[in-house]
Amino acid sequence: MSLQAPAGLLFVRRKSRNHNMMLGLSLALTQPRGGGGGGGLPSLASYTFETETNTLVAAFTNAPTANQKRTINRAMKRLKAGGFLADASCLILHGADENAAMRWWNNPARTASKISTPTFSAFGWTATANGQALNSGLNANELDPNNCAAYVYLTSAPTGNSNSDFGAINASSQGISLCARRATNDNQSGRLASLVSTAFAADNDTDGGGLTGMSRFDGTTVSLSHNGVAKTPQTLTSVALPNLNIYLLASNSNGSVGSFSPRRAGCWYFGKPLTTAREIELTAIFGEYMEAVSYGHAYIEEVGVGTATITADFIAYGFTAQSVLACLQAARNGLTVALVGGWRDRFNFGGMSSGGLGFGDILNAAAFGGLARYLISRIKTIGNQAAEQYYFEPRWMQWALRELLTPEKNGGYSIPIYQTNGVLATQKTGAKVTSFTTVDGRTFNIKGWFDGSYEMDFARAAGCSYIYGREAATGGAAEQYNGVRATFNEYAGVDPWSTPGDTNSGLINMINAVRSTFTPGLNTLPAAGSADTKTQAYTFRMTMTNSAKWRRPTSSSPPPGFNVADYEIVLRFMAANPTFVSFFDYFKADAFVTVGGESKFDVNNRAGPAAPSTDYIGKNWSYNLASKAAMEALWKAHWNWNMGLLWLLQYGTDPRIPAGLKTNCLTWGFCADHYFSPHENDTVGMNPQLYVREAIRLDGVAKMLGDELKRGDGGVPTISTNTISMISYFMDSHAVNYIAYEKTAGTWIVAGEGGFGEPDGSLGGADGMFPLPLEIATPKAADCTNGFVGFGFSASHIAFAACRMEPTAWQVGQSLGQVAAEAINNNRTFQDAANYTPARTALLANAFALTNELAPVLQQTT
Repeated sequence: MSLQAPAGLLFVRRKSRNHNMMLGLSLALTQPRGGGGGGGLPSLASYTFETETNTLVAAFTNAPTANQKRTINRAMKRLKAGGFLADASCLILHGADENAAMRWWNNPARTASKISTPTFSAFGWTATANGQALNSGLNANELDPNNCAAYVYLTSAPTGNSNSDFGAINASSQGISLCARRATNDNQSGRLASLVSTAFAADNDTDGGGLTGMSRFDGTTVSLSHNGVAKTPQTLTSVALPNLNIYLLASNSNGSVGSFSPRRAGCWYFGKPLTTAREIELTAIFGEYMEAVSYGHAYIEEVGVGTATITADFIAYGFTAQSVLACLQAARNGLTVALVGGWRDRFNFGGMSSGGLGFGDILNAAAFGGLARYLISRIKTIGNQAAEQYYFEPRWMQWALRELLTPEKNGGYSIPIYQTNGVLATQKTGAKVTSFTTVDGRTFNIKGWFDGSYEMDFARAAGCSYIYGREAATGGAAEQYNGVRATFNEYAGVDPWSTPGDTNSGLINMINAVRSTFTPGLNTLPAAGSADTKTQAYTFRMTMTNSAKWRRPTSSSPPPGFNVADYEIVLRFMAANPTFVSFFDYFKADAFVTVGGESKFDVNNRAGPAAPSTDYIGKNWSYNLASKAAMEALWKAHWNWNMGLLWLLQYGTDPRIPAGLKTNCLTWGFCADHYFSPHENDTVGMNPQLYVREAIRLDGVAKMLGDELKRGDGGVPTISTNTISMISYFMDSHAVNYIAYEKTAGTWIVAGEGGFGEPDGSLGGADGMFPLPLEIATPKAADCTNGFVGFGFSASHIAFAACRMEPTAWQVGQSLGQVAAEAINNNRTFQDAANYTPARTALLANAFALTNELAPVLQQTT
């Protein structure tokens, strides 16, 4: 029998053991995706060490660990590729011990030496008193005075004052010296084959952390930079460099140690001069390397290189924070584990939390304990914050998670990490995944899995049923707001028609539908409450600042594919709102750290009062089921949308852009001390994670509805009391559509459709907390019996709007790592009810506690 759905409707099909059965009609699509064979896999190349790496480590007094050597090799490859190894006269990177930390990487036969007793630690060298220094072993006159450079990488923002972080100066004051930051005025000064030390920038323009240095390409000009951000070049006539060794952490003042530097230094480069692009790359190389040295040398196999067949009891898929915590908790229970990268994962271990979402959304801090709260506690220490808080520099989350991926730091476990380009296929025995293959040619033999990715790729490949889009509205307290919205986010004064007021002229770019009750013949937006398969908008949570200390300017050229017509809504909004002349009028910018009144910000879409902003509205609908090539194109399109918006506000020439707005926005740029390890299609400094607010969702053992989240305090949840985390944020969604809206007869405006925020009251009663049950993270047994989902929970669009916050997912990761261990260690399915009680007992007993780790919060009532 052939069946057809009525116009506009889709059949819902769910997987059963013996056949597919039609279960009903809905506009929210539910569908299974099965596994398959893994034939024709590419072969992996063997991992090899660079010849230079082997030569270097052979010169160490103590051999590095296997993971340390891989870290060295990664840096060595980048240094070679960037030409730094060839151009260096002296190149020193910090090491595991004093001997390794003084060895020249470009010439391991040479080494620095200690003068007195500078302090050695995992974070670098520090001179704590006069007379302490390192002798680099490089004589200043080995450099070409008309073609040279000198750089230092400091692993802390210096607080002490110093005249020199390195130097060699003769009795006539000629030579080389650098002060990365003067505590008295927060500026930089230096000399490079010159007679005088010159300030290179205005006061209050640097914190000194990261890479600071100077380059000279000729006999007249010296340029100085901080983290690859160029300062104003200075005219300094070159002179002969003295016959003195360059001292580090201080200056060689005609043979004596002078001007010691009381701050941590990790790396030095002396050699040929560097362009700005190369300064940015050297900042990234040193920064990435020092993250590993300071916070843990994790075992990482890059895409297409290394081990072809891996056997592990348990894998977590996707480099998100919840995946790291799931692996850690499973490893604590004696399971062998692996962290497996998704389709675009490289070196960002933390997903959104380390990829830009530095200002977290949370109603009640009491909702989280366990490893979730531990991360916040650890970040407080790493960032030297006064108190625990759910806003932080994204890189601090990366560092805290790195410590948990290796046993050498702060209670972590040995968790091998594999980049893969994503899952290709799963192999199942019955409903159990026994192995899977990856796009880059690896095979994993496993007993259980956890999909912590935002796209839920692994769960789909494992045959789990899923949902995407918006369910139809019902009469419940919250579910009445599902489906197409009846109210809109209005952009007053912004006409949607190409010729304003002329409905025959066509719609301007970005508008997808028309809503009119006055001119029904133009209406194309489905009725309010209708279900659809569309998804709320994505963006990037950009890490930005308006402080000269950290700012790297944005590009003065528009991004690839820029079309000013795509920003017509923005330009018309500017014309209608000429008094909007602040960056904050167009962006939601939340400070996640403030030092001396200057801040770094998490820059997000501005939702209200309404202004077109960073959300690329209506352009992500195909992302859910797109091919990886199409997903990559959408990813880059979202980034370019944001870059185009910034370019328009800073450099655009349209007369509708207020001059004051351009002036204000030009004070903003990206934080130059973030994102050193880009994907191969990205560049240094780009946020590594697209903000996938909602993609596909599991169609699991149970489905959470928004109405359930409206229960008051003290109620027993309907689904179960098998709590694995707490939900502690409003139900909110960003826009789905830009529409043309005839608000009153003949009055047309642009509006955003699909957004809402906490409809009809607060979540979970007065305390703003609600239990998240195990069942919404668990696939149906008919689909798969040995897996969990750690982000795309089985929930309606309305309910998922509250479930999707990062701290909730972190605790889910820990809890499901424990439940999975119970199942695997006792040979049970993941759906077996016998797993939860002992898992809960173990979690609350907090048997594996790290320093400052609390028991999780797993309330069983609202």
